[in-house]
Amino acid sequence: MNRIRQWVNQLSVKKKLIFYGYLIISPVLLCICGALLLINYQRNSRNILERDLNDVKTLAESIYLLQTEIKDYSTYICINEEVQRLLTAKNIELLNRNSRLWLDSAPMEIVQDMIGIKGYIKTLAIYPENGVRPYLRCLDSSAYYQDIESIRQKDFYLVTRKIDNGILWRSVTKDDKDTYQTNRSDKLVLYRGVYDLAKKNLLGFIIIGADMEPVQNTCDNFVRSDNEGVMIFDRYGGVLCRSGNIPEEIAQYLSNDDFLQQKYGQRKSYFTYAGYTIICEQRGNNESIICKIVPPYSQQINFMDVAYIPISLFFGILFGLLPLLLIISNIVTKPLQQVNSAMVKFSAGDFSQKVDIRSQDEIGEVAKCFNNMVEDIKVLIEENYVITLKERESELIALQAQINPHFLYNTLDTLYWQATEYGNEEVAESIFALSQLFRLVLSQGKSEVTVQEEMNLVATYLQIQKSRFSKRLHYHIEVDDAVKDCRIPKLILQPFVENAIVHGFENVGTQCQVTVSAVPDGRYIRFMVQDTGIGMSEQQVREIFEKDSEQYASQRVGRYAIKNIQERLKLKYHEDFTLEIQSSIGKGTTVIMCIPIER
Repeated sequence: MNRIRQWVNQLSVKKKLIFYGYLIISPVLLCICGALLLINYQRNSRNILERDLNDVKTLAESIYLLQTEIKDYSTYICINEEVQRLLTAKNIELLNRNSRLWLDSAPMEIVQDMIGIKGYIKTLAIYPENGVRPYLRCLDSSAYYQDIESIRQKDFYLVTRKIDNGILWRSVTKDDKDTYQTNRSDKLVLYRGVYDLAKKNLLGFIIIGADMEPVQNTCDNFVRSDNEGVMIFDRYGGVLCRSGNIPEEIAQYLSNDDFLQQKYGQRKSYFTYAGYTIICEQRGNNESIICKIVPPYSQQINFMDVAYIPISLFFGILFGLLPLLLIISNIVTKPLQQVNSAMVKFSAGDFSQKVDIRSQDEIGEVAKCFNNMVEDIKVLIEENYVITLKERESELIALQAQINPHFLYNTLDTLYWQATEYGNEEVAESIFALSQLFRLVLSQGKSEVTVQEEMNLVATYLQIQKSRFSKRLHYHIEVDDAVKDCRIPKLILQPFVENAIVHGFENVGTQCQVTVSAVPDGRYIRFMVQDTGIGMSEQQVREIFEKDSEQYASQRVGRYAIKNIQERLKLKYHEDFTLEIQSSIGKGTTVIMCIPIER
């Protein structure tokens, strides 16, 4: 977030207006496009659901018509008077002697013609309960059981007798041995009891087998993808047909009695189970149940179909917004550019700049303030700057006359030769060292020196102090070759060395050891000034950075203070340096300073 804020702050006002324009409009546009995306998604989901509902209704209608035709055949047989007469006959032995009994005594030729016209009914069996020979007709070489006793032991017979309407549907595979002794093809089979007109006494049992292939093909036609499926259930007999890919968990749920025995009026047209949508259709309370199992609609919807319009709208508005934002930003920033141009020329020294004010808004106020500032500065320069400059020049000339370094060097050289002439070598060396010290301190007015030059200054200062403290002062200076030529601010080490001698050794009679070193430390130079003097307390260390003692202020070369060093380092390196003083009373003081390397 900070990087983004820094990047925005570096932009021009014109670009900021464009950026903030997009920043404000984009969320609103995203919300609108998101709403359109949601509406499109819901509309597509609704369309797919309506399509699936229509598919299931169409499939249910087809299955209903097929089953209705088969039931109509069975109903015709059940209510036919001649069939009823055979099923209620008493002279069983006499009737069974006639091998053409059903053709002579019942309209079976008409029934056979009806079956032949449709073509999908393959088998028909009528089992009388009174012992009359059954009517068995198979058009596909299948074979029924020959007597009613074999049928009475079957599960479908028992279930059919318990059902209110006495009609049961089941799917029978060609390997099934329950309904047929021999079955040549998969069939959709109707089981139906034949009752008297009062519907109290069971007179017979009808079995009609229809070819399963038309039913299977019809179901396959309504499976649109590999992850969809269709199942047809009889309310009492289980699965009649199954097509497509159906998870076993869903198949078990739909085959359960809790689902199959739901009341017709309370059955939902669609619901969700195990992540799939199940669409149901049932034409009546005792009719077959048709179910289509489809995956979640979010998986069926093509993303581009839903997102095409919102995405096109989003990017179309974004691109179309750019020229408008450019026009607005130009209108707003043109006066600012005029003010900025005038300020640049003014900063270059052209004090005749003046901005033409054409508006009374905030930009006009800025231009007005700029014009007033220019007038005030012109007056200030004319009245004060020229006079002050001349006064400063006069003061500088006087100051240079007072501290002419050539005069100082010539005087020290004269004293040095006089001391040499009189044979006082010690005094001569001290005067020579002092002359060198002044030369190094002044450094021809330079504010920066090399590490080697700063160390030479420290060495010269220590040489002078050694003549003062005689044999009590010992020092060691160490400079790594890698940092000798690095640039550093002038006089950042000598004040610490001076502080070590003035406050560490001046009022004691013990031996004194001062060590000064400069070594590389990564991308820094590490300076260390270490002494074996009397040391300081923590309070005294804090006071060094807050104020300088009067005693030290009166003795330091060039009046450079330690606090002054810290301020100069901060001005040059900001926070990219460290300055640390470690000291304890009676154990000496160590100053550690790290500054960046500058070649």
